[in-house]
Amino acid sequence: MEPDVELEIWRRGWLASSVIPADLRQRVERETRTMRRFVAGELAVTLAFGGGSLVWAALSRRTDVIMLAVGVWAFLAMAWTISLLLRRGAWTPLGTTTTAFLELSILRCRRRRESIVAQAVLYLMILAFDLTWIYFARTPASRPHLLTFLTADSLLWVWAITVVLGIVAVWQRHRLDRELDTLMTLRQQIAGSRTRAESEGGYAA
Repeated sequence: MEPDVELEIWRRGWLASSVIPADLRQRVERETRTMRRFVAGELAVTLAFGGGSLVWAALSRRTDVIMLAVGVWAFLAMAWTISLLLRRGAWTPLGTTTTAFLELSILRCRRRRESIVAQAVLYLMILAFDLTWIYFARTPASRPHLLTFLTADSLLWVWAITVVLGIVAVWQRHRLDRELDTLMTLRQQIAGSRTRAESEGGYAA
């Protein structure tokens, strides 16, 4: 089901419900499970790349490999810092109301939008570091001209993947923009309906 259509169906039920709608609760729980899987994935990447680079540096004792291990751990530290900041305060709702669950969904949507930018910047930094390391790991006599190196056939797949990732990132950003707009509209409509209900109750009293 398309996100906008799904949220429109939810909106009709949320406005008519006085308790936390089951679909909203399920959405939040599903997002929480996804966050936990991401944490597990980050741990696996840390152990594989971080641990692997340390073992390689210890066994080879080469200066370039040691520099690579330092770079790997620097990027892992940056990735974990960004990840922790983006997940801060986004694990559980602040209450057991529809508004609290909706606010959490809005916060998570905003954080996912921010993560796209952070991931893009981190990816470009890692790509620049890797290409620099590969270039200078060669002996001076075997290094081609920098432009020749960057346009070599062996790197075409790198640029192709970079373009594809860029397109996917732009698409995801637009999708999250629409989702956030819908969630913000839902919040306004729910707040408006409650304000009207309170006013009508006051008049009735």
